[in-house]
Amino acid sequence: MRPTQEPPSSTGDAGTSPAPQQPPKVPVLTLGWIFLYIGATAYGGLGTTLALIERELVTKRRMLTPAEVTEALTYTKLLPGSTGPQAIAYLSYKLGGWAGSAVAMAAFIFPSALLMVLLATGYVATTALPAIGPTVNGLTAGVVGILLATIYRLGKPNIKEPLTWGIALLAFAVVAFLGISAALIVVAAGLLGMILLSPSSAAQDQKRQEGRP
Repeated sequence: MRPTQEPPSSTGDAGTSPAPQQPPKVPVLTLGWIFLYIGATAYGGLGTTLALIERELVTKRRMLTPAEVTEALTYTKLLPGSTGPQAIAYLSYKLGGWAGSAVAMAAFIFPSALLMVLLATGYVATTALPAIGPTVNGLTAGVVGILLATIYRLGKPNIKEPLTWGIALLAFAVVAFLGISAALIVVAAGLLGMILLSPSSAAQDQKRQEGRP
């Protein structure tokens, strides 16, 4: 007779269930509240949004580093569409997985969508008021100042060498005066960084030799 095979033990290797997935680093509801606040207070577009992300996630809660925010901007600049929501989707995915990214995006978009409906309703009445033009000019000036402060905070830990300063200034000049696509600027800057900033093989060998006991 053929011997009967016993079912694998629940404590054996064959019976063990796969290890559960690691929980997200940040709870989904926490991400939702953070990005609901950012979406409700980010008046002025990308500059204000980046400033709030830097304050809430980097400075205040230390969930991200300035380098990670810069990395998100670099990657999303290569994609079509609005950079702000794309960067938020990337960063929230990094913090909370797919669920965190979906909740953060919905929370971020909800306040602006609601305000857009309300503003569209009263658009005809408000455009006739003479105080609207100067108010918009003042808001624009404030947003430019916030954007400059955000650029300073993001650039300070990443732009330290003469070559990186040169790449940054060249990218600014090309975008400001030639109007070349930002995606092409990002790709070109990455290639320049790979060529000019990568350590030579001799320097790498010397560093490895110095690290040996």
